[in-house]
Amino acid sequence: MSAQRWRLTVYDLAPTGHYIVPTGGHAFVYAADGDTTVTGTSLAQDAGSFATAGDTVSASAIAWIYELVPGASLPPRQDGLSPVLSRAVSLPEGAHLLRADRVESAAGAQTPAHRHQGPGIRRLRRGLLLAEVGDHLDRIEAGQAWFESGHETVVGTNISGATNAFVRVMLLPVALAGGKSSFIPANPQEAAKPRAANLTLFGERPL
Repeated sequence: MSAQRWRLTVYDLAPTGHYIVPTGGHAFVYAADGDTTVTGTSLAQDAGSFATAGDTVSASAIAWIYELVPGASLPPRQDGLSPVLSRAVSLPEGAHLLRADRVESAAGAQTPAHRHQGPGIRRLRRGLLLAEVGDHLDRIEAGQAWFESGHETVVGTNISGATNAFVRVMLLPVALAGGKSSFIPANPQEAAKPRAANLTLFGERPL
């Protein structure tokens, strides 16, 4: 199998809009505020679910939609559907999966320097985060999103004074199916440090 080119995007879906998973695409839907409906199935606030091509999504307040589609075209913009962050990614040869989870950390917690085994978009649900991604440093507030390619070294620090939580969607090798960790510490010294994070797996989908 040759290298694959994809576009990974996270959107806000408002009550004035609707979303249909495009042909050949995959989506993870997170009910950020209020209830969200995926093809007749209701999601309560803070719940998440995968959606497949042709599924329709509507929201009573705000839903976050993480979309994966083949190619590298720019994401659509329409009434009630607003792109927040979008990146084109290339996957190496081999089988992959789409994983969605929620990551929580206590006040003051800092991750060891690390990377992951694939690219992904994260979006902060609550709290305040200082994100060191490669040679970039960003102060992330609730609602903001960021991208990690899986190649650069990353350190995240909870600077909120309370619990942080973010929703993460990653493209990973299928060998990690079943929730196996994608975390790779930068060196043995970093590997010895505590992770200080609690993970909740929403689910996985093979590509």
